[in-house]
Amino acid sequence: MADLLPLRFRMLHYISTVEKTSVEQIMKALQGEYGTEKQFKKAVFIDHLLDMKANFIVDDNDVVFDDKGELVIYYSINDEGRRLLKKYLPKSWNQT
Repeated sequence: MADLLPLRFRMLHYISTVEKTSVEQIMKALQGEYGTEKQFKKAVFIDHLLDMKANFIVDDNDVVFDDKGELVIYYSINDEGRRLLKKYLPKSWNQT
């Protein structure tokens, strides 16, 4: 794959490859690419997801409690998010 994308855009790209995903799953998937960066913190990922939701490019579509009793929110990309990816994703990235 080519150069790294900005984290938020890479998160959106990852979300486009799965039916639904949580912040923990996104972080696990992107650990190899971004794990050494200062911004690789759960709070940063949550902020990005909330911003994407506020900008109507992802939807939260499932909420559950994990075995520790913590709330887990699952997100999925919507049509506006797919349009954004199609328009701005570098050709060197394989969009699904």
